[in-house]
Amino acid sequence: MNINTRISLLPLLFVLFISCTNKTEPPKSFGIVPSQSQLQWHEMEYFSLVCYGLNTYTEVEWAYGNVDPKLFTPTDLNTDQWAETAMNAGMKGLILVAKHHDGFCLWPSKYTDYSVEATPWKNGEGDILGDLSESCKKYGLKLGVYLSPWDRNHADYGNPEYVDYYYNQLEELLTEYGDVFEFWIDGANGGTGYYGGANEARNIDRTTYYGYEKIFEIVKKHQPNAVIFSDVGPGSRWVGNESGIGSETNWNTISTDGKSPGNPDPDYNRKLGTGETGGKQWIPAEVNTTMLWPKAWYYHTGYKPRSVSNLMELYYTSIGRGSPLNLGLAINPEGKVSKADSLALINFKKQVDLAFETNLAATAKLTASNSRGNSKKYKADNLVDKNYWATDDGIQKASIEIDFGNETVFNRLLLQEQIELGQRIHSFTFEIETKAGWQEVISGTTVGYKRVVKFDDVKTNKARLTLETEAPCLTLSNLGIFNAPPLIKEPKIEHSIDGTVSIRSEENHNIFFKINDSDFQKYSMPFALLKGGIVSAYTSNKTSKYKSETVSEEFGVAKNKWEIHSVSSDSGNDTPPSSAFDGNPNSKWVSKESDSNHYISIFLGEEVLISGFSYLPCKRGCVGIIYEFEFYTSRDGNNWGEPQITGE
Repeated sequence: MNINTRISLLPLLFVLFISCTNKTEPPKSFGIVPSQSQLQWHEMEYFSLVCYGLNTYTEVEWAYGNVDPKLFTPTDLNTDQWAETAMNAGMKGLILVAKHHDGFCLWPSKYTDYSVEATPWKNGEGDILGDLSESCKKYGLKLGVYLSPWDRNHADYGNPEYVDYYYNQLEELLTEYGDVFEFWIDGANGGTGYYGGANEARNIDRTTYYGYEKIFEIVKKHQPNAVIFSDVGPGSRWVGNESGIGSETNWNTISTDGKSPGNPDPDYNRKLGTGETGGKQWIPAEVNTTMLWPKAWYYHTGYKPRSVSNLMELYYTSIGRGSPLNLGLAINPEGKVSKADSLALINFKKQVDLAFETNLAATAKLTASNSRGNSKKYKADNLVDKNYWATDDGIQKASIEIDFGNETVFNRLLLQEQIELGQRIHSFTFEIETKAGWQEVISGTTVGYKRVVKFDDVKTNKARLTLETEAPCLTLSNLGIFNAPPLIKEPKIEHSIDGTVSIRSEENHNIFFKINDSDFQKYSMPFALLKGGIVSAYTSNKTSKYKSETVSEEFGVAKNKWEIHSVSSDSGNDTPPSSAFDGNPNSKWVSKESDSNHYISIFLGEEVLISGFSYLPCKRGCVGIIYEFEFYTSRDGNNWGEPQITGE
């Protein structure tokens, strides 16, 4: 090599050195950040609390603890079917209610006789939790468990011996069934119960009795990657309702200040949905509700799955607000997910897939008002790949312009933060360019793991997203803009007391209906259904390109001839007995508390062939709740005989 060659290399080496020393530093994490287990939990987005047991056969939500295990008689229990259904529905995990408040265990615990071991199923040799663990592995799902701290069956409940029993069972669950992604626990405590035959009420100190810190230690010892759910975490928190509704402002951080599960604190409870900006712990909210409607966790005869339109609303109020959706599945007495539930879940997934099939931002030109260090590593284009966009320190408000290149129609916006570095966005605004200038379409507060907002169709060439933070800089990992197809809501079917059926569509679409097994016909006006029957209906848009689900309602006989025959008592003029059948769901009959036996007897006005009955409990401002019933019939109003049916 000659001297000239050596000289020509020096500038190149110098340039490379300067480039390396000016490398753009990544953003520093802001505030509390999630653990790796919590990050994986966030990414699951959708899973289910599976409810099955003796309650399935008694159709009681909170059993007393005295039900004979021999009542547990599934004819075709199939955990593979549960897991396959969940996988096909897009779920990522199943959390089994291994023991509810009645104390009945879905695994053969060596610490109690009140379990599947005492049932006729598989001659007492079955293990539902074990079967489900294998099914989850087979279908690529994660397994979770719920173990109720309250046990209305156990004779020692309320004494120290029961707490040791609970710890022992917890060790069984966490050491014998593989990895657990979430351990569910609540603050259920004390009250009436069987308690080994004592049949009494027992109260405990809800803050100290269970020893929650010890429970959490056991979980972390055997399942270090499990997220612990309760109203105070420490892994994830209850959102504060069982309606499937998360808060639009949703901080993943909150300060528990040493609170224990199930210990009421009005100030803290008000924060369950919103969390706290600058909270001391990363405890994200989990949204839970039931698949069945009316809302029930366990199987009930006649209860139906939620409609697809309702499930889509749940999507936007849970996953769309940054919280996973835990949708409770009620296993039927056969031992399976009911066909109707399975179909609704699959149709729900199809609708979600359709809504978010094509990200229009992926083919648009993205331009940020600021990108960290002007580095390609933090450029706006990262918002549609696997990286993230960030601003320089000191830039707490920035915009991203989306140029579609031509007029584009859309109605959904999806945002995700780089939460590995903390949650920091406290407001966003989304605008479109019009001839008159920029026009706001939607605005909001937090983003967090994911935020999805829907709005009416808009058409534009350009859109603009503006974000603000109180942190040193902004980060965003994903931007999605979608044109979701219209979701036609199912019609409402109503039956008046005189037997008239009316059907309405909220969106003024065409309505088609049928009675029992007849053919569908177009609905034009109300019609009479005096003897009752099943009315089915669906709506479609004017072009018939899109239509709703078909919904069905079963109605009883017309009530216009009904009269009060006799009644145990009447509490006042505003709650007359006739309110029980006046067709108004908000009116009510209220008997006197002093009654030893509450009853209402109705003269039907004519002899009627009946095969069942239904009643609607009072929903607001009620003191007493019906928990047992007897149903009698009489031809003369005097001789009633034995009840046709009794129940809870």
